[in-house]
Amino acid sequence: MSVHKSFVCGMMVQTLFFCLIFNKVSIAKISGTEHLLYTIQINGKSYKETVIVHRTEDLLQYESCGDYTSPKVYAPGGNHCWDVLSTSDGYPRLIEYHVGPNTMQMTFTKDGHFEMEGFWDGKKCSNQKVFENNVYVEISSLIRTMNLKQNTPFIFELIRLPEFPMIKTHQLYVQILNDSIVNVPAGRFSCKKILFSASGYKGYFFKAYFYVSIDERQLIVKIENLPIGGKTELVKMSFEPV
Repeated sequence: MSVHKSFVCGMMVQTLFFCLIFNKVSIAKISGTEHLLYTIQINGKSYKETVIVHRTEDLLQYESCGDYTSPKVYAPGGNHCWDVLSTSDGYPRLIEYHVGPNTMQMTFTKDGHFEMEGFWDGKKCSNQKVFENNVYVEISSLIRTMNLKQNTPFIFELIRLPEFPMIKTHQLYVQILNDSIVNVPAGRFSCKKILFSASGYKGYFFKAYFYVSIDERQLIVKIENLPIGGKTELVKMSFEPV
């Protein structure tokens, strides 16, 4: 679910680097495999995104593929896939992103070093940057491990997929809001409503609400992408134990 300027490019959402320290809840106590199916509605059209999540005591690994890609990222649109490996607390280690003929591999270190290399627009490319804090490119694992009792807003930078292979970011903030009951095709969920937005006037162009289930799994149940009127909903889910 990627999130960039339109906050939706499939279900694998783009992640963050933190400018504030906050407490997180590890999901290591849950193990096994999750199969999730989402629908994405944009401009009157419906798309699908499938997500497979594998959990162990120390690692979170998931694959996400869908049939919608923002033309700002890849002009013809079409299929894309993410493959993400992170620690059990949601911090990414290795990400592979494929869209059309383009492919990019990204590696991360705890000291803020971010490196990417691959083939983009027919050219081999590589780039790297050191951030003062941790850097992320997708936010699914972050959302599913963050402390839902945290109510203080915090600031982060979002790497902009449309600028690949350059490394550019947007500065956004995230704030956990109220409890909410959400009905989606997969069922009825008690959720936390989480706001992702840019500060100031840019908030009119960068704003989304995520609804995350209040339970051990912290499933992303629904996303509302306000600037473009888009909506993502959980349609089906199944779980396999180790």
